[in-house]
Amino acid sequence: MDPAGPEAPGPDCPHCARALRRVDTWCPQCFAPAPLPTFRGPSSTRRSDDPVPVVPVELRYSRWQRTSVSFGPAGRIAASLALMGTGPLFWWFFQLGGAMFFVMWTAIVLPWGLRDVWRKVRVRR
Repeated sequence: MDPAGPEAPGPDCPHCARALRRVDTWCPQCFAPAPLPTFRGPSSTRRSDDPVPVVPVELRYSRWQRTSVSFGPAGRIAASLALMGTGPLFWWFFQLGGAMFFVMWTAIVLPWGLRDVWRKVRVRR
């Protein structure tokens, strides 16, 4: 519905120059058809709900740069040494009972841990 209401003034009659209401389809004085409302194009082609254009960001990955969620090179080397030193420690501490644990450690846990420690992380430009 029109916020101005049906009684809002519209265009003048082209034949008798009488002021017409917006809802009038013909002139009540000379019975001429009322002029059709003219369409004025938008002042801008951009709508308020259009998404903002996103500029693609160039991503950079590194294993050696320190970030808020990863170690720097010194921390990665220390974590690698700790992972590799834990297996023989369990072998020595548990003697024969630790043999199976040592095999599982070197076959499963050690590669998995080293992969996670040395994974590339996204860094800021």
